[in-house]
Amino acid sequence: MKNIIYNGCDLLGTQKADALLAGRRLGLVTNMSGVTRIGNQLRTTASVMAEKYNLAALFGPEHGIRGAAQAGGSDGDSYLDPETGVPVYDLFSKKASETDELLSGLDALVFDIQDIGVRYYTYQYTMLSAMKLAAAANLPFIVLDRINPQNGLRVFGNLIEGNCLSGVGAVKGLPAVPGMTIGELARMFNELPGVSCELSVLACEGWRRAFDADDTNQLFVPPSPNMPTLDAIYLYPGTCFFEGTNLSEGRGTTKPFEVFGAPWLEPQAVIDRINVLPSETRERFSGVVFRPCAFTPTFHKYQGELCQGIQLHLADRAKCDAYTLGLYLICIIRDMYPDVCSFSRFLPHLVGTRRVLRSNFDPAAYLAQAEREAAEFLPVRDKYLIYDN
Repeated sequence: MKNIIYNGCDLLGTQKADALLAGRRLGLVTNMSGVTRIGNQLRTTASVMAEKYNLAALFGPEHGIRGAAQAGGSDGDSYLDPETGVPVYDLFSKKASETDELLSGLDALVFDIQDIGVRYYTYQYTMLSAMKLAAAANLPFIVLDRINPQNGLRVFGNLIEGNCLSGVGAVKGLPAVPGMTIGELARMFNELPGVSCELSVLACEGWRRAFDADDTNQLFVPPSPNMPTLDAIYLYPGTCFFEGTNLSEGRGTTKPFEVFGAPWLEPQAVIDRINVLPSETRERFSGVVFRPCAFTPTFHKYQGELCQGIQLHLADRAKCDAYTLGLYLICIIRDMYPDVCSFSRFLPHLVGTRRVLRSNFDPAAYLAQAEREAAEFLPVRDKYLIYDN
């Protein structure tokens, strides 16, 4: 039996939403994941807001308003949204600094994008940038909160170190998986230096921290082009590390972040190395089943080349510490293929520490430290939480 859940956007037109939105000239930061279940349909939040309120501008993140751009891409030049007739502006590109004049005619800035609950996913930093813009323009900032699709109890991975901050990790001390909704993150971010906007969060109704997306009546809409399934979301905290290596993370296949590989990889040999790890280590990702596979990416790394790889099948999502799994995978493969496997300078921005680039990096010792740090983060996040277990 699915639990009936209302995301913040599903409450548009109610007294709670009207108190925040009615009578104001609104800007909306959103993308293709910004859809409502109002009337048991999947209408865009933009179309519902244009119907019920005074929607004056749309702002797109990475991948753009409709998700048509690949990683690192966005809407680019401004244009009129064909659905609402409202102008669309790019909030992801370097033109973001030019948005002051675009905000000048607004009375409030609204945010509605589905986050996936992982530190390196960029939408939360689009929100952070928008919060800073709203604070500078003295505009109220309103988050239409959404469920955390991999539930709100999972907290693991390291706390990102200060020398690894970037667009895929802009807040020092945030765990790889913080177990928070986008609205709860907004409450935390609002206390960072240079933010302090007039923040409101229109909370979800009916959601509890133990619910993942499959426990609810919410239908899954891919929040970005290479995040097509809930399994990919659960695996992303580890398989995203392959972005910082010369292995394919599965972009250009139908299973991005669920498969990885390279032309030179020997899948079974890698799986054999995983299987001889200490039992207490393997227990942390015992819900993952490994299968040798082959794939030919249609774009991105190894485009048109046959790759030998591994598909990660999730038999039990609750037993999937993907951060631990990903760290061991990249270290095992570098150890097995020192002459061909390479790590880029981008990798520490994902992993959260520059120590991973060292040839003598010990994942077991580092993960023991990371586990202690994640435990210390729990009481810090408590004051920002909105929902009960």
